[in-house]
Amino acid sequence: MAGWSGMQPRPRTKVTSSGGVVYRWENGKPLFLLLASNKRGVWCLPKGLIEQDEDEVTAAMREVREETGVSRVKLRGKVGLIRYQFGFRAKTFDKTVHFYLFETDQADAKVGTEHDSMEWMPYEKALETISYPNEKEMVNKAWSMIQAKAAHPPGDKPSSGQTAQESQPPAKG
Repeated sequence: MAGWSGMQPRPRTKVTSSGGVVYRWENGKPLFLLLASNKRGVWCLPKGLIEQDEDEVTAAMREVREETGVSRVKLRGKVGLIRYQFGFRAKTFDKTVHFYLFETDQADAKVGTEHDSMEWMPYEKALETISYPNEKEMVNKAWSMIQAKAAHPPGDKPSSGQTAQESQPPAKG
């Protein structure tokens, strides 16, 4: 192991992004919007970096609009956050992504330049299709939020009293 003694650790950079779990109703069932990248071979949720002077929600709405063309959204709450690391150009990035639940009535989505295609999918298909386990968890939590809202009319509070922020996964570290 003597050869390893002169190596320096890769520089670490913290980045924060925001994204959306977007759904619309069709025939009484919610459909979720997923994006595909053929080059990377993945299906994912819309997300991107928070720009200067943007808050998490504004960034999530902008990313949804840029990546999907969906501009008419209603914020339904914070789903949670995910954390992960990735390496790029000799750096390690520690990334946090905040996800928000958005409802839309806009079926005519148009894929942006960062992805190759997108599709509205029922919950079960979305869970099977999405590539990243931590994003599957965000869709699962979004489904629970939608189900809870559907079971309680406006103004009625879920019996658990738990908010989306309280149900965030514990920070790993």
